[in-house]
Amino acid sequence: AGEDIIHARYTLNGKEGQEHWENFQLDGLGTWLWALEEHQKLINAPLPSEWLRAAQAVANYLENLWRLPCYDCWEEFEDKIHPYTLAAIYAGLRANGILNKLDNRATLQEIRGYTYGRAVFDRHFVKYVGSTEVDASLLGLAVPYKLISPDDPRMLSTVNILEASLRSGKGVHRYSKDTYYGGGEWVLLTAWLGWYYARIGQPDKAKKILTWVENQADAQGQLPEQVPNNLNDPSFYEPWCRRWGQIAKPLLWSQAKYIILAKALEDGSNSAEIAPAGIKKI
Repeated sequence: AGEDIIHARYTLNGKEGQEHWENFQLDGLGTWLWALEEHQKLINAPLPSEWLRAAQAVANYLENLWRLPCYDCWEEFEDKIHPYTLAAIYAGLRANGILNKLDNRATLQEIRGYTYGRAVFDRHFVKYVGSTEVDASLLGLAVPYKLISPDDPRMLSTVNILEASLRSGKGVHRYSKDTYYGGGEWVLLTAWLGWYYARIGQPDKAKKILTWVENQADAQGQLPEQVPNNLNDPSFYEPWCRRWGQIAKPLLWSQAKYIILAKALEDGSNSAEIAPAGIKKI
């Protein structure tokens, strides 16, 4: 039932958001579990008991619902099953350090097997089960969620296709049919690609991407969500501007991904684990 779904948006005082929103979205919950364990590793101390109870409840929720279609990380395609979402859930359920050693190995194997068996086409991962195309969010399968090794042939093939189909200029598009603000080049996704290259030992590619990201900043150092370059469909740019105003700037996710990329290059390919939304080891 709709009232049983964990909401995707909350107010600053912890109340469920009352505005209409696509609430059945599971990737953020998996990411939260993953990030919570990373935080616990950093502080090297027990977490508050209420946090752990919440983590256990979320884990139980994900274990029971991971097979269901839900909104993807872009809050779209609610009738599909998305590899990025599965990877986030996988990483969250693997956080045994905060889940009281929950015996979920069978579930982890099922998620991994399902992704490898149903979300691959012609030796590369796909945007959602049943698709043949890629989505830039697939980078998350390898970095940071570790559902697959960054240098696995299927991941390398996925990145090659991403480069060919979603990188018409120097920036990365979300997916080929994206028309949000015309479907421009996303700063955070471009930085994410650079992070991936840094992790597989290709710093030259990562440094070029870092330079491109820096060039998208304004005089105050603020980075936008996306830049309207090489639009997938320019006819959608002005309608979105009229509806929601100019492209969001600054965007925390873009700023965070820039820091992540710079840190990965500074540390080398064996850099510390960093969360997808900018939570990092310091």
